Amino acid sequence: MYYVEVPKKLTPVEQKMMIELERDAFSGIGAVDEQTLVPIARYGKMVWYRAEGDVRPIAVAEIMRSYDNPETAYVFGYYVRSDWQGKGIGRRFLQEVIALLREDRFLNVTLTVNVENKAAIALYERCGFVIKETRPDEFGVGENRYCMVLNLKGK
Repeated sequence: MYYVEVPKKLTPVEQKMMIELERDAFSGIGAVDEQTLVPIARYGKMVWYRAEGDVRPIAVAEIMRSYDNPETAYVFGYYVRSDWQGKGIGRRFLQEVIALLREDRFLNVTLTVNVENKAAIALYERCGFVIKETRPDEFGVGENRYCMVLNLKGK
């Protein structure tokens, strides 16, 4: 019923679809466009979670490698489509993403999350992430973020 897809490039139709999904997920505060999405697909890793019969991904992860710590994957973007939230997809998909990162031989996974996004923080903690630090004004004034880390060594 659900499966993972890792596109290596995005067609113009997929670019438009991804921009719409980003706007839905991030309500204009942090949504990215094709200037970011295309390089992530080509040079990072974009992961789509699909449901059979649905033409759009039901969840998306956008991943980069840390330049200073190449064994660390940075989850740049992670979201579940609004019409699929509350169905356990977030946890199931995050577990799939973590498995892919293990296969890619990453030792750590890091991400940031708004300190007020209690649902996302709880999801990340259930999957083993811990809060490493608080980053005040990370994406502008009042955009306070937790930096969360998952250690993949020995797991």
